[in-house]
Amino acid sequence: MAEKRYESDLTNKEKRQLEWKKLKTMTWGERIQYLWAYYKIWLAALIAVIFVVWIGVTSWQNSQIVVLLSVAVADTTLDSSEGAEKMEEDLIAYLGTGDSKETISLDTTVQSGDDYTAVIKKTVVMATGSTDVLICGEDMYNEYEEQGAFVSWEEVLGDDYASYESKLVDGKLDLSTSPKWKDYGMTDYEPVYTAVLASSENQENAAKMAEYFLD
Repeated sequence: MAEKRYESDLTNKEKRQLEWKKLKTMTWGERIQYLWAYYKIWLAALIAVIFVVWIGVTSWQNSQIVVLLSVAVADTTLDSSEGAEKMEEDLIAYLGTGDSKETISLDTTVQSGDDYTAVIKKTVVMATGSTDVLICGEDMYNEYEEQGAFVSWEEVLGDDYASYESKLVDGKLDLSTSPKWKDYGMTDYEPVYTAVLASSENQENAAKMAEYFLD
């Protein structure tokens, strides 16, 4: 009489063959439940490893990106996406060196209203220090100018300020007088004030952007 063998007595190869026989008799749903019940620790570990690798790759890719300038445009028109894309391309060409990793961050979701969503968005844009330039209407401009949120164009443009002073009104840069800005069709209000945030670390490129629109 053959000696009764228990699963613990099987070799690894025999255990794998037994597992395969069990799986072949199951439906797909039963297979998933079975695999999860017996191998959830390993599956969870595999998912965790994949997630960590994905985070690492994403972080590395993001670290290679060079943001030439971060611009927020308030109260854009509903069909502004094409103009925004064209503006990004033009500014990259004007400010960049030709490196494919260079980019322009252009946020067109800012609204000047006083509702909860608009206030939160404005707070994020103005308080995080990640935005270099704000393009907005007169009321919004005056609101933040009174809070000392902007640096003067005289300081930003430096020695070049005298060359552009005649195109500024009381030290304010109004893009509504710029043919290039009008061609993008991103806003339908006037004036369209442009200001550099005091927290900006890209004032040199902000000055170049002003020159791009004023020349």
